Amino acid sequence: MDLRFLKKRFWRGEKAPPRTLGPEPHLISAPLRIAYQGELIRLDLGTQCLWLYPEAAARLTPDALIDDWILVDPDRFGADIGGIARIRPNETLLIGRENEELNKIFGFPKSVSKRHLTLSNEGGEIELRPLDTDRETYIRGVDAPETLNRLKLDRLENLQFVHQVFGRPIELLPPDIAMATLDRVLAVLRDDPYRPKDKAGLPGALLELPDALLPVVVGDLHAQIDNLLNILCAGGLLGGLRDGTHVLVLLGDVVHREDDDGLEEMESSLLMLDLIFKLKIRFPSNVFWLRGNHESFDESVGKGGVPQGQILWRQAKTLRGDAYVQQLAECFDLLPYVLRSADFIATHAGPSRQRASLEDLIEIRSHPNLAHELTWNRVMRPSRPAGYTKGDVKSFRKRLGVAKHTPLIVSHTPRSSHGTVWTNVEGIKNHHVVFSAMPGRVAVMIRVGHEMIPLEFPVEPLSKLTGDLALAS
Repeated sequence: MDLRFLKKRFWRGEKAPPRTLGPEPHLISAPLRIAYQGELIRLDLGTQCLWLYPEAAARLTPDALIDDWILVDPDRFGADIGGIARIRPNETLLIGRENEELNKIFGFPKSVSKRHLTLSNEGGEIELRPLDTDRETYIRGVDAPETLNRLKLDRLENLQFVHQVFGRPIELLPPDIAMATLDRVLAVLRDDPYRPKDKAGLPGALLELPDALLPVVVGDLHAQIDNLLNILCAGGLLGGLRDGTHVLVLLGDVVHREDDDGLEEMESSLLMLDLIFKLKIRFPSNVFWLRGNHESFDESVGKGGVPQGQILWRQAKTLRGDAYVQQLAECFDLLPYVLRSADFIATHAGPSRQRASLEDLIEIRSHPNLAHELTWNRVMRPSRPAGYTKGDVKSFRKRLGVAKHTPLIVSHTPRSSHGTVWTNVEGIKNHHVVFSAMPGRVAVMIRVGHEMIPLEFPVEPLSKLTGDLALAS
């Protein structure tokens, strides 16, 4: 049973009247609808304190809000990209120890019951319903304009830092700067940390991530530049990259738009590459990019009959010259295919069905069929009998030398046209799909404790703000 979100239809009857909160604690003994007046809302569930507020947009317009509400542990406020839960419009969040995902995020004490209360986002208004009459919950308003304004300013400051890393507004680099940037990236990739080298002295397909690094795992981006910018500006990711405590992992397919009107448009793909290259240069030991099937100029790469790989080759050659496309092809060939860590393993498409060893992964250039499987495989379904199975996942974990329940995170095949994260796919425990290219919302997987959990948030058009930031800097 999915305990994260419950449909509102389970609660019938009249709506609770809205209540204006004051600084004095109010005991919630019946359904309560909040008349929000700009304050930060404090919830006390036994010894657990949580803050509740509408998400602040980074737009440079007064009082701009996103429709999501945020629940956060104040002790972790702004410290990292985790430690929060999001309540989307017309969704209800169960608060309690029975909600496994929330319990991982907040580590509820026993003073929080298994099913303590629900929080519903009713068109921007929050409704609370107590579920356990034996447990007390208090609510109050906290006049904290500086804190709420800080949320907006943090996003703007993060965007400003991305602008500084990029060195200019987020737009295509001039050909000479793009070429110089790619040259530097190739130098980094040839000596990428955490990658055993093959017999030719080149980095192999295996990326061995240190356990101490806190991962933020991003699925297919498909040239959605605002999706990546929103990930970078969320929470404490950039601070973690700067401190060396976090690592950003891209699961491939960063290029080639998937919307029907954009299949042949390649400037956004080149811009995505420019930004990732700048990040890799700035954080060489903390930004990693696995190879997907779209990281190729091959004629087989595309969608809807559109040969996107070849179109990207032609567009890059036209804009940046022969040397650039030759070195971009080398860049693709230098990317890792498989990530291994103590807490999770990852690849773009799925495990190989052949019984490849660690040595085979390191010598990936001698095993083209293995490379193809890792970038093209899909999980078995009735319509896809040749896909990989639960047994293949189990074997893959064993060959990588990780525990049998280590999460395997892949991208490549979204399960629907609307979602972003799917867990325990096809009934395979700890087999997760994260897809980060959906318009409007973006998803990542993060580590909380020793668990990998999904985090989803709305996408703002942040790229449109970089010109204003350039003027202000």
